[in-house]
Order: sequence, then structure tokens, then C-alpha cells
Amino acid sequence: MSQGEFTQLVNAAFKNYHSVLALARSPLANSALVKPLLVLDDVSPTADERGHALRLVLQWAVHRLAPGPVRYPIGTRRPLDDPTWRDPHWWRYNILRHRYLDPLHPDEFVPGGRFTETLTALTGIPSTDTFFDERNRAIREVAQWLWQQLQGGHATDELQQMALAAAYRPLKQRPEAEALLGVAATFDDVFPRSLLLRLATEERLPHPEQSLDYLTAHRFLLTGDAGANLWLSPVLRSFVYGRQPQARLLARHRLAATYYLEQHEPLKAAQHLQRAHRWPEAATLLLQASDDLLEELQLEELEEALQAFQRGQLSPDLWREVQILLSDLLAKSGQQTEALQACRRALAACDQPVDQARVYRRMGKLYEKHNQLHALAYYRQASERFPPNHLEFLNLLKDRAWLYILRQEWRQAESDLLLALSHMPPGRRELQADVYDALASLYRHQHQYEHAIRHAQQALALREEMGDLLRVANSFNNLGLIYNDMGDFDHAIAAYQEAMATYQKLENRGLTAGTLLNIGMAYHLDGRLAPAIQTYQECLAVCQEIGLPLVEVRAHYNLAEAYAQMEQPEPARHHWRVGYQLSLRAGFDDEAEDFLALQQQWPILQGQAEERPSPPRQSAPAGPSDWQSLELDEVARCALALAEEHGRVTARQLMKAVHISKATATRRLAALAQQGLLHRVGQGRGTFYVRGAPNPPPAAAPTAAPAQGVGAATPLADLERVARLLDPHGVRLQHCGVEALGVLSDPQAGGQPRLVARFSRLPDVLTFLALEQELATWLKADVRLLPEALLSARAAAPAPGSGMRQAGPGLAEEWSTTQVVWVWQADWIQG
Repeated sequence: MSQGEFTQLVNAAFKNYHSVLALARSPLANSALVKPLLVLDDVSPTADERGHALRLVLQWAVHRLAPGPVRYPIGTRRPLDDPTWRDPHWWRYNILRHRYLDPLHPDEFVPGGRFTETLTALTGIPSTDTFFDERNRAIREVAQWLWQQLQGGHATDELQQMALAAAYRPLKQRPEAEALLGVAATFDDVFPRSLLLRLATEERLPHPEQSLDYLTAHRFLLTGDAGANLWLSPVLRSFVYGRQPQARLLARHRLAATYYLEQHEPLKAAQHLQRAHRWPEAATLLLQASDDLLEELQLEELEEALQAFQRGQLSPDLWREVQILLSDLLAKSGQQTEALQACRRALAACDQPVDQARVYRRMGKLYEKHNQLHALAYYRQASERFPPNHLEFLNLLKDRAWLYILRQEWRQAESDLLLALSHMPPGRRELQADVYDALASLYRHQHQYEHAIRHAQQALALREEMGDLLRVANSFNNLGLIYNDMGDFDHAIAAYQEAMATYQKLENRGLTAGTLLNIGMAYHLDGRLAPAIQTYQECLAVCQEIGLPLVEVRAHYNLAEAYAQMEQPEPARHHWRVGYQLSLRAGFDDEAEDFLALQQQWPILQGQAEERPSPPRQSAPAGPSDWQSLELDEVARCALALAEEHGRVTARQLMKAVHISKATATRRLAALAQQGLLHRVGQGRGTFYVRGAPNPPPAAAPTAAPAQGVGAATPLADLERVARLLDPHGVRLQHCGVEALGVLSDPQAGGQPRLVARFSRLPDVLTFLALEQELATWLKADVRLLPEALLSARAAAPAPGSGMRQAGPGLAEEWSTTQVVWVWQADWIQG
């Protein structure tokens, strides 16, 4: 609403000041103005509460009109000899107060007059016109303060304190009810009626039932669940709690803790023990109940309770255990830095090697994803301090083995896992199954599939004995991965489907989506593209419904590749474009690079389905000396060594060997093939590279043949084809900061075409050169790229204007008045 409309509402509210119901129906009573004053219940306040709150707001605003301290507050009688009656500085305050808030009684009216005449006589205002002018100015001034409060909330605390004082005032006449409300302030959430009466009986309060009836009837306490439970507004609770004697508060919290222990609610009991300053008892209770609380998904509440402890409140042993548990909770919620800080606080309270080992193990686990060498160093320190039969030592061996598997340090991983099995105590089936899982993964990566399947089946059997459905499903998924690597796709699909059936039974849609992706991949690798596409689409639907962007990106990637293999350009390009854009928005850099690599592999994704690359030149394998004498970096040497060792190398193998992304591995292998050191076989998921005859590295980047239809006679020839070839790469161009591309005939280059780029941000040299090479590939022409900013004033093109003829979405034809012809523009650029 406008300020004028707001002022009218304020004026109407003053006129209805003495009707609480009318005030409650004002739009002001449902605005942010009154919300802080709804101290009894701001969620479902009554009309009466809204009306009284608006009345208090009006009182506050009128009080601000007073130029000094008000000797006689609103609601008390003001003597007629008070000198502020006739002070012109007080006129506006006097008019609004005694016309609306404390209106004059008819017995006080001057003979023959009413409010206006009486107030004019009392204040000495010289005329009726002056009276109404002052009254209107007062209304506008009050409305301005209320408007500022509505917009900025600068007086919220002051207004809330007014509301609390007003709400609490009637209790001064009911000391028994006031005392019972003080007991109720012990609880900061819904609490049982029986507990309140129990504490009232302990304190020997008189007539607690009658006092409770009064408090609920006047909404100081809200009741629910057929009267079994009560609730006190947090703001009112804080107000009342601060007025209670400290000794009584401590006693009440101790009694509440006892009650909640009897009800088997350890978290609430511990919270009351903390408020009763029974810190060791509270810490012991939380440590004992932590497993149950985690099973009940009370992780955040438990973490908050543990954070409340201070170092001097607990013994060193309790402090250490609290910090270890806190570290575990913080790690579960992804707060690595905070978890490490808790570990270091625990470490400072350790005086036994085994306790130090427990902390070092956690620190190793926290560093696994961020710094593997740090993680291994902490694991080593822990292993040196653990006794060999300690259960956490076995978990350490299992965790460290997984890290070794990730680093492809097979011997160390196998040693840790076999050592863990040799020390495994009876009855630890869950940990034993985890170790078997790790062994299965280890042997899968080493292509020892018989051992891998045997250990995966052992893990599955143990989990079926325990009846842990989620872990049983995970075991089936692991078996599917092994069969998938073996090329036994029917068994892989069967295992995945077993896993998916369990995930669906558990209503875990996230894991269901991941398993659908695995099933589609198995069909895809087996060459059954139709069922692969159908399964990918099912996966995509689940991801979009529940929000799984990473799995969604991978489903789009797989669909783009599958449709490309089936030579269906429209759906292939659609899924490529949607997946690539989603990767950029979500910050999935590796996945975005994967999409670009996929586009290079499949011309159909570039809008050139008719232009297939010619088969690569076959050449005899080269001996080791052919490439080992060349100056190659570590990645290139590793790729060539893998190709010689295994007879072929894939992007996945190189990615795992040197810890680089899939996109980077794909690019590096393609570069080696371009140099003639490798030879690519196949396309898409079946792509691998074998050793090829080496050629010396080219002195300059290779250039593509001139594109058909773009000749040297004129730079404006066949612009439609240039635009068509550029259009599929719009997302990539915008990602590189390109706003528009045009063709320029450069007289200094003998009339040969030059490509001009308008950048939103100038790229660095390497990005510029890479973009130039990509353009050469797309256009199949010798491209020399020129930033528009370097054009001379004569050659520079004006901003797009009315001289441009649109040729299609994001495209433009020529301008007749310039040498630059803009053939591509980002869709969002305005012409």
C-alpha cells in the first residue's frame, strides 16, 4: 500500500480505538506492526489479542508526540491544572490522547460544546481551524513513525516489552496463578500437564488446579491433546523465567530431569540437568544414550546439547569423550573444520596412548577426502598406539584400506584387510561384512573377479543374517558392479534389480535413482540401447522429482550418448544441452568437461550428423624406445605404459592411475592419438586406445580444411552455413565469455576472412588459443580469431541496432554499412 493509504488506516484505527473487535479487523492488526506484540501466541492469536496489540501500538506512537516526560501516563487521571495542557508544544499529544486514547468525559465538556470545543478551551488553541490543522498534523506524524516501524522494525524490542508488561499486569492480582506460571517457565517446549502439577505440589503451591484453569482460560498457557499437554509462548517464558529466584530454578530443573528419566527421554533429562548445573550427570547421560538418540535421528539436538559444555565443567575423561562424540556428529553433518577442532580439544585431554589413537583415527578419517597424505599420517599415528585387538583398530584398518584402494596401492590395502580379518572378534558381523566389501572392491579393481565375487557374497550373507535390508541392498549393488566390470551384464542387471527392489521397499528414492542409472549403464554397455534409454528416463524422472542434480546430470550424459549411437540427433542434442547447462549451474566442473569431450567424440551432437570422421590411420605398434626418448610429462608416459602393459588403455584406467578427472583423461588420450603415439578404437563407451606409430609433435596446432562454402572471394559468402555450424555451440561460447561472433575481411591479410569475437570478459592467452582451435574444428576452416576490442575505429562495428536483420534465434545477417558481419549472438543480448 502507499503511505497515503497507510495514513488513512491509522486515522481509522484512532477512531475505532475503544472497539477491540473493530481494531482487530483493521489491516494494521494483521501486519508486521503488531506481530511482536502477540506475546501469548503469535501463530494463532485471537481477534481480541490482535486488537489489544494494535491498541498498544497506537499508545506507543502517541507517546512519541510528547515533547518531554509524561507525568500522568495514559490510563490515569490528568489534573486540569497540569501546565502541559496549554503548552503549544504539547497540543498534538493532547489532541490525540484526549480525543481518542483517554477521551474527555461528557461531564467535563464546556457548556454547549463537545470534544473540539472543550479541548480548544483546555489547550488555548486559538481557533477551530487551528485545532483541526494540529490534529491532522499529529495523525500524519504518528503515521510516519508507524510506517518506519513497519518497514524497519527499529522499535520492536520496545513494543514487545510494552506488550509483555501489559500481558503480565493482571497476574499481579492473582499471585497463585503468577507463581504457577513461574513454574511453567521451566519448560521451553510442549510439556505435560501432569509434570506442571507435580512440580507445583513439590513447591506446595495452593490451589494449582484452579490457577491452571485461570492461566489456560486467559491463554497464558495454551492447552492441547485433550488437555494433556501445555505450551508457553517462548517470549513470555523468557520474560517470566528471568523473574524467578535462581535457587528455585535449579530445583525445578532437577525435578524435571528426574521426571524425564522416568519417561525414558534422556535428551530432555540431560538438558534439564545442564540447566540445573549438574554438568557431569548430564554429560554421562548423553554419552550413554547417544546410540539411541542417533537411531531416533536426534542428531542436531544432541549436537547442540554437547556444544553447551565448557572445559571447566567436566573432568578430563568426560571432556574427552564429549569432544570425541561431538566430532563424530559434526563429521556426519559435513562440518569438517569444526569436527577437527573437537578432535584437537579431545587430544589435549588424552594421557593414554589408546585414547590418543581414537582421536588420531578420527582425524585421519576427516582428512581422507581433502588430503590423503595427512589422512595416512594420522592413521599411522593411530595404528602405532592401538592394541591389535581393539575394535576401533579394526575400523582403522578397514578405513585405511579403502584409502589405499583409492590410491591403487593394492598390496597395502590387502595387508590391512587381511590383518583386520585375522583379529576380528566373534559376533562382529557388521564390521566383518564391511571388510569383505572392501576386499571385493580391491579384487574387482585388480580384475581378480573370482575373489571379488566370493567376498561380495560373504558380505551379502552376513548382512542377510543380520536382517539389515539397506546393507543387503548395498551388497547386491556391489555384486552388480563386479559383474558389470566382468562384462556379465545379465547377472549385473539381476543384482541391480534385487538392490532396487529393496530400496523401493524402504522408500529410499535417492538410492533407487542411482540403481536405475546402474541398470541403464549395464544395458548400454551390452549394446541394448532401447532398454538403456527407457531406464535412464526412469532415473531422470526420479531425480527431477526429488532433486538429485548430480545423478540427473549423469543421466542426461548417458541419454545424449545413447541417442547419438542410435543416430537420433534431436533428443541427443537436447539431453546434451540440458545436461551441460545443469552442470554449469550446479558447479559440476568435471561433468561439464565430460560433456564437451562427448561432443567432440560425436559430431551428431554438434549439428553435423552428416559429417562423420574418417577412420583413423592404422599403423604398426611402436616399441618402447620410440616414445620413451621423447619429452613427455607424467600423464602421457603413464598412458603409454598402460597401453603397452595391457594392450590398450581407456580414459577410466588413466583417470584412476594418475588421479585426474575423466574429462582430462579423455583429452590427454585424444592428444596422444593426434600425435600418433596412440590409435583410437571405437566410439562412446566402447572407446579405447592402442599403441600407434609415433610422429614428432607438430610445430604448430593443426588447422582444419577450409569449410565448404566459405571461400576467400568475400567474407560474406555462405554466412548461413557459418551461423548454422556455430549455433549448436552457443552454451560453450557463452561459457568462454563470448557474446557475439562475426566475420571481417582484413585488408592486411589479403582479403582472407577473420573471425571477430565480442567478449563479455577478455580471456587469458591459453583460453583464447583453445577457443581459436575449437572454432577451427567446428568450422573446418583456418580460423584466426580477433577480439573486437582490438579493431580500429574504422573497422570496429557499431552496437547492434536497427540496421540488423534477424536470421533466426540468436543469429543476425549482415549490416550493409560495415566490414563486420555478425553471424552469431548470445540469445540474451538485446538488439
